[in-house]
Amino acid sequence: MREFPPVKVTLPWLEKDGELITVRLMFTTREGKALNKNYFNYLWKAALEGIGAIEAVNDKPTGKGRRWEPCRDKMMHALRHLFASEAINEGVDVYTLADLLGHEDPAFMLRRYVHRVTGAVEKACRAIGQRYRAAA
Repeated sequence: MREFPPVKVTLPWLEKDGELITVRLMFTTREGKALNKNYFNYLWKAALEGIGAIEAVNDKPTGKGRRWEPCRDKMMHALRHLFASEAINEGVDVYTLADLLGHEDPAFMLRRYVHRVTGAVEKACRAIGQRYRAAA
């Protein structure tokens, strides 16, 4: 991030004509605009192939019809799942996280995006134990 810092971009929020919000984006076009998710995924697949994470299914060059094996679990949307799981792991409340992800229903967000947190049972036992010890 020091070498390629996020770019400030002002966009409508939640709706096409919604309130303008300025955010810092890691992935942008050469012109510093928001990157379309489909274009990101296209570039991302070439990068994944470059590191051996996926394989091409044809011999066409990138940009000229190259296709890759199915890899939904490695695409941009997977970053949302990672973000949601890590946010929950770090203590972000469900309602705030649902709002950040643009979901009105926190239950939907939990079912769809949040995965088991390593050590969650132990963390819950410690938290409850601390409350009871403090009350005693």
